Amino acid sequence: MSFNNDFNMYIPTRVLFGSGKLNQLHKQEMPGKKALIVTSNGNSVKINGYLERVEKELEKIRVGYFLFDEVEPNPLKSTVMRGAKVAIENNCDFIIALGGGSPMDAAKAISIMATNEGDLWDYVTEGTGKGKTLKMTLLN
Repeated sequence: MSFNNDFNMYIPTRVLFGSGKLNQLHKQEMPGKKALIVTSNGNSVKINGYLERVEKELEKIRVGYFLFDEVEPNPLKSTVMRGAKVAIENNCDFIIALGGGSPMDAAKAISIMATNEGDLWDYVTEGTGKGKTLKMTLLN
């Protein structure tokens, strides 16, 4: 695998964590007009009402959204590439990761591939190889 050592990466990340933070989402400055909500392929965010709350918070401030709820534990490259394609096809201009580490990791990788050409492995400095579990190291 060859690695392109000539690229720029800017991934501003704001993490809201703690009791009641979800209810403050509408008070945050949004970086765009339509979000890709990235979450796991499980049901916990739906059953516990978190997804519905995020949707209502975005609706309060007239921000559109599209749901990508296909992230498995230890996200695969194919999932990231599919998420990037969904973001592009639905004109999403920012990403909200809802859930734990896997949705957060996938969201970072999706943001890279939604705004850059090529294959995800072109931007990964460490990993287990094509078609295997995605493990990213993002360097600044």
